[in-house]
Amino acid sequence: MKTRILILVIFLATAFAMASPLTARADDGPVIHPVQRGETLVTIARQYGVTVADLMRMNNLRYANRIYVGQRLMVKPGRSSHDDGVYVVRKGDTLLKIAQRNGVSVAAIQQVNGLRGSIIYVGQRLKIPANNASAGGGQAAPIVHVVRRGETLAQIAQRYGVQASQIAKLNGIEDASLIRVGQKLLISGDPGAIKKQKPRGEKKFVVDISEQRCWRYEGDKLLNTWRCSTGRNNSTRAGRFRVQSKLRKAYGSTWNIWMPWWLGIYWSGPVENGIHGLPWDAKTGGRTWAGLVGTPITYGCVMLNDQNAKTLWQWADIGTTVIIKR
Repeated sequence: MKTRILILVIFLATAFAMASPLTARADDGPVIHPVQRGETLVTIARQYGVTVADLMRMNNLRYANRIYVGQRLMVKPGRSSHDDGVYVVRKGDTLLKIAQRNGVSVAAIQQVNGLRGSIIYVGQRLKIPANNASAGGGQAAPIVHVVRRGETLAQIAQRYGVQASQIAKLNGIEDASLIRVGQKLLISGDPGAIKKQKPRGEKKFVVDISEQRCWRYEGDKLLNTWRCSTGRNNSTRAGRFRVQSKLRKAYGSTWNIWMPWWLGIYWSGPVENGIHGLPWDAKTGGRTWAGLVGTPITYGCVMLNDQNAKTLWQWADIGTTVIIKR
C-alpha cells in the first residue's frame, strides 16, 4: 500500500512539473545580471551559456577585464523567436540567412525595416514580409563597406556573414592582405549597378559644442540643421571621427540606460561614446533628459531628439565622417 502511495505521489509531482507554465515559458525581455564580487566576464558567460564576445557586443564593452561590482550587464537580449511576422535576431544570423529561412528576399526585409545596409545585431526585432512581398522586388541594393584601420578581409567577411573569397572576387582582389584604410569594398550586389549609380558627395555630420547645434551634409549640400546636446563639464571630445558601430539601441551598463538609434564614434577608456536619441531608464522605462535637447547634459555623447536621431541613423553608414568642434 505504501509503495502504491509513493508511486502516485511521484507521478503527480512529475505531471505537475511538466505542466507548470513557469518552466515552459521564456521571458520576452532582456536578462540583466548585476556583477558580483569576484566575477569576470568569463564566469558570467559560462553561467548564462553565452560567449565573452557576446557579452562585450551586447554591452558595448571595449575591454573584457574592465567590469566592476554592481555593474548591470545584459546577458541575454530576450527570447529568440519568429512570432506574428517579427523575427528576433539570434547569434550567427545574417540578413541572407534570415531571408532564406523565411522565403523572402534580403531587399524585402531591408525595405520593411528601413535598413540601408546589412548590419544587424543580436536581439534586434525584424519585420518579415509575406512571401509575395518580395516578388518582383529585384536585387537588393549594393552593400559597400569602407575599410577601417586594423581590419582584415576575413574580419569584414565575418561581419557580413559572407566568404572572404566572395568579397575578393567581387572587388578584383588577388592578394587578400592588400586592402587599405578608406577603401570601398563591394560586399554584395552587381558591380555594374554601382558604376551606374549617380555619385553622391561625402556624408558628413558636424557638431558644434559651443552652439549645441549639429549639421548634416552630403558633399557641400546642407541637409539639416538640428539642436543637439553634448557632455556636461565639456566631457565630449573634439576631433574628427568616423561612425564605427551602429545599433538600433545600445545599453549603457554604467548608468543602466538604453540609448536609441546608436552611432558609436570613439572610445573613451573602456566605454564607447556616440550619437543617440533620448535615453530611457532600463528599470523604470522613464525618459532621461526629456526636453533638454540643446543643453550640455549627457555623459559625453551627442544627443538628438528621437526623430532626428532616427533620420541620422538611417542615413549614416559605418565610416561616415563625424566632426566635433568647440
